[in-house]
Amino acid sequence: MTPITQWAGRICMVAATLIVSSELLRLIIGLVLGPDSATTLWHTLTYGLALGSMYTLLLAVTALYAAHQQALGVLGLVGYLTASIGTVLVAGDWWFEAFAVPTIGMQAPEILTLPPAGSVFAGAMITVSLFVTGWITFGVAMFRSGAFTRTAAVLVVIGGGCSVLALSTPYQIPLAVAIGWVGYTLMRGRQHRLPATGTERPASTVTGRLPAQHPR
Repeated sequence: MTPITQWAGRICMVAATLIVSSELLRLIIGLVLGPDSATTLWHTLTYGLALGSMYTLLLAVTALYAAHQQALGVLGLVGYLTASIGTVLVAGDWWFEAFAVPTIGMQAPEILTLPPAGSVFAGAMITVSLFVTGWITFGVAMFRSGAFTRTAAVLVVIGGGCSVLALSTPYQIPLAVAIGWVGYTLMRGRQHRLPATGTERPASTVTGRLPAQHPR
């Protein structure tokens, strides 16, 4: 367990907690306050938490790649870069929701009822496509690398696939669960070990005894 691996585990756990918390808060506030929630402080606080969760998720994938970049290989690099861009774009959407939507809701609330179209729709499709493709690719690279448990890697792939509706609630929760599981396995030191090199250790190392001293 290297220090960067331990930090990656901690950051993954924090990212998972923040994502799940923000998703559940969005559901609760939407059910309790309805459409009028867009102009409340709760809306800003909820999406501010979501924005923080995306920042932490970006730190998590960076730490995971940095800790296992050799094992993840080229596919891991492609997945890391794509997932990072997608995560940054989702964070941009949460910034807009947190700070711009409340003002729009007070000045021109009818705009919020319009279906996404034009450049807004195109931007949403680009954001979701990069987010989903990046996390699925990174999950496949994790599976192939042998540096993570297969369960953790499969969960990341599934979570990435479920994120096709990442801009809606609660479809980021599967990815959050996957990242949390990755963090848990790293914290517990259960990451899958690479095959042994076949180098035999001296008998003294195996038995714990000092090697015999031969007379000169």
